[in-house]
Amino acid sequence: MMTKQGTLHLVYAREYYDSEEKYDPYFFSYHTIFRNVPLSQLNRLNSQSLKDKVKAYCDKNYNETATNFTGTSKVEMISGDEYYRTYGEVYDLAGYSDDSHLFTDYGQMYQRQFFKYDFDKELTQQVIKENTVR
Repeated sequence: MMTKQGTLHLVYAREYYDSEEKYDPYFFSYHTIFRNVPLSQLNRLNSQSLKDKVKAYCDKNYNETATNFTGTSKVEMISGDEYYRTYGEVYDLAGYSDDSHLFTDYGQMYQRQFFKYDFDKELTQQVIKENTVR
């Protein structure tokens, strides 16, 4: 089994606007495409042509129901350290009741639109269990 640090994750993101948020009204909603990709696939996954193809496909086929989509989208590669980062790691909250919940929702807990493959389902299940059981 891989470790969190030894993985990459390809995600598709769409930007939205929240008119009620006065400090940072723009936010991205993420959808994991490939989860727990081994580091040996770094060059392939980080290829701009692959990212462009994936983005074009997702933009064309996304089932949008929100009215606050800004028209901006992107495809990016996320490292395992960031993908599985918790609130406790970001805010140094050791012992706080919600410290183990995942800080950013990249779609780790669900298989959203465009999800294709998880290269290490055991790791995903371990992380999900760690971040939901309290």
